[in-house]
Amino acid sequence: MITNNAPQNSIGHILFQYDLYPEKIEQFGKVKKIVSSRGTFALKETRMTQDQANWFCHCMSRLQKLNYKQVVPLVATKYGDLTVTKGNKTYYLQPWFTEDPQIPEEKKEKILFKQLGKLHGLTVKHQEFSKETIETSAQDLISRWEKRRLDMEYFAEEAERKTYMSPFELTFLTHYSRLDMMATTATKYLKEWHDQCLEKQSYRAVLCHSKLDRSHIFYHPNGYGYLFNFEKAELDTPARDLAISFRKSFQYTLWNEDQGAEWLDTYQQFLLLEEEEKKLFASYLIYPELIFHCLDLYKNRDGSITELQYVQLLEKRIITMTRVQHFIHQTLLNDKSSQP
Repeated sequence: MITNNAPQNSIGHILFQYDLYPEKIEQFGKVKKIVSSRGTFALKETRMTQDQANWFCHCMSRLQKLNYKQVVPLVATKYGDLTVTKGNKTYYLQPWFTEDPQIPEEKKEKILFKQLGKLHGLTVKHQEFSKETIETSAQDLISRWEKRRLDMEYFAEEAERKTYMSPFELTFLTHYSRLDMMATTATKYLKEWHDQCLEKQSYRAVLCHSKLDRSHIFYHPNGYGYLFNFEKAELDTPARDLAISFRKSFQYTLWNEDQGAEWLDTYQQFLLLEEEEKKLFASYLIYPELIFHCLDLYKNRDGSITELQYVQLLEKRIITMTRVQHFIHQTLLNDKSSQP
């Protein structure tokens, strides 16, 4: 890793490590598009620490050794390093990809879950059993969820005390009982995962992207999706990473159960979830975090969007959670009789 603490504002000394002499530079958030005689590249600025950068480089190198080709590669410096550090910022360089605008919307998630399944299938490994790890993981999540559930309960109680409730508060209270039941069901599934893991004395971990959605995959004209931004990658259960991508994908469409079944089938072509992993996946999905996030937005509103827009957002997320509930019981767990 190259470290340069010189007080320079220009990125010229960083590009020098790559022997790149830019003809044009465009800014896209934390990414600079570098056009040069050697080609077009993306230079990403991050706040990764040295340990995080080392792990990031290890993950990218590991994927290359596993012959996982659907990842945007890192470009090494002329010294062979994969990152360059200046002060408290870490940079890395990748080829600039241009997306295919012709890919239909309905195909984007299928491509995404195909690549997520491949990633997990290539890196899955049974871990040395640790009862303490299972106990701690379950208890930490239960504690965090209970705190969020109590926040939701407090919001409901405060709204009920008002003589005149806002349209948002009225909409929330109409569905509060069912949302609270979803939170309870999530804890139930989590405890079942915990008990089944202890009974089997086994659990699996995969390399998790940890934030995969459409904004972290390039849709290439060849029909493949190329993943990038592995800065938050970690070893964890496949259920958590899959749930993160499901929840992130909900925002792009008014999601339905058939789509969920297709996404899951696509993923499981490369890694079949074990029964206890399905319970954990279900617990992550059914927990109404989407609603809690909506409450957070409303409580911290600054007037940038209207009351009606908040109500519409809440209603859309309630519809999504209802469909998630149906997906879990009719497809994932095939347990229609236990639907709350």
